[in-house]
Amino acid sequence: MSGTRGGLTAEQVSAINAPIETARSLPAVSYQSQEFFDAERERIFSRHWVCVLFDFDVAGPGQVLPFELCGMPLLAVRDQQGMLRVFHNVVPYDGCLAVIEPATGLNEITTPYHGWVYGLDGKLRAAPFWDGTPHRDQLPDGVPATDLREVHSETYLHTVFVNLSSQPLPFADYIAPIARQFSQYDLGDVAVVLGRDGQPIVPRAETACNWKIFFDIDGPNVLHENFVHRAYRESSAHPRVTADGSKNYREIIDGYLIGLGFNYSDFTETYGVIDPGELHLGAGDRLPDQAAFVDLYPAMSFSIAPTYIEIGINLPDGVDRTVDRRIYLLPSAAVIPENAEKHERVYGFHGEVAPEDNRISEAIQAAARSPVYTERFFSPFWDRMRHQFHRWVVADLAD
Repeated sequence: MSGTRGGLTAEQVSAINAPIETARSLPAVSYQSQEFFDAERERIFSRHWVCVLFDFDVAGPGQVLPFELCGMPLLAVRDQQGMLRVFHNVVPYDGCLAVIEPATGLNEITTPYHGWVYGLDGKLRAAPFWDGTPHRDQLPDGVPATDLREVHSETYLHTVFVNLSSQPLPFADYIAPIARQFSQYDLGDVAVVLGRDGQPIVPRAETACNWKIFFDIDGPNVLHENFVHRAYRESSAHPRVTADGSKNYREIIDGYLIGLGFNYSDFTETYGVIDPGELHLGAGDRLPDQAAFVDLYPAMSFSIAPTYIEIGINLPDGVDRTVDRRIYLLPSAAVIPENAEKHERVYGFHGEVAPEDNRISEAIQAAARSPVYTERFFSPFWDRMRHQFHRWVVADLAD
């Protein structure tokens, strides 16, 4: 008996939703099955807010960028007034992509198959030779009013989110946990870190693992730090427990924001002491002490420290591959050409940690092929957040 889309049984669903002491994880098949991934594309990535681009990917007026979300073709367009919109990249008449290659400096979009003309607002302007005559400047009689179908989109901290559903959760509600959890920060005046070439620094990696494996290790998993990462092994501050075995971190589960929160001042041995003269992101000119490694379900990673923010877009590229792109945000006043060389080193810590995580993610993907790997279990002390993540996936797939 099927309990969800994707082939989970009712027994598996019950085991995932059980109290953490007896709960089991999603089964190995969920990391390998095309059927399961197709259900996730329909029930998760087509219904939730999902980060897909950075705003500078479509920077200039008249720029268009075709891209995909889980294989679904989309089109980002910045109009001549600077507004960014996202559309389904499909011409209703002929079923072809409206735009095949990226382009800049456009005033309108001429589709490649039958030459229909759309404004940068997605409105149909012309259907040449629809009735045998040119009609370059107007719609001939009888043409269905088939505009490009717009997708709900929002931009937050230079990151573009889309929601493909017809009635999405209000974006303000979805994104609110970030401001709620990090109230010591001023997030209103940040800029993307630039390199010596004047371009945004955007590390990109492809990891041979299912997106859920990538998400699981990125924010909700606390215990792995001391074993996977050199920097943590060499610091006496880890694992994140006190001498008497109490947690010296806080679990964040707020809306769809989930992960590890801590006081930065407790971990300067690991992350370094902040230079008093360095510009920071604190509100009211007060140095913040909140820090965190969190994820915003289903695709955004968010690391925050007193002097910088790292944002990752982590999207599935099929069943067993995840592509992540990351940016770094600093106080706007710090992003100046004189600091460019320093900026290129701002992601040094993360540049070491990410490959260490990805190595383990790929090992988990490989282990899922074993006939003795059915599902995992959870540590009640460490894994409440990981358990919640698995429950979210099941809830979204439920019939």
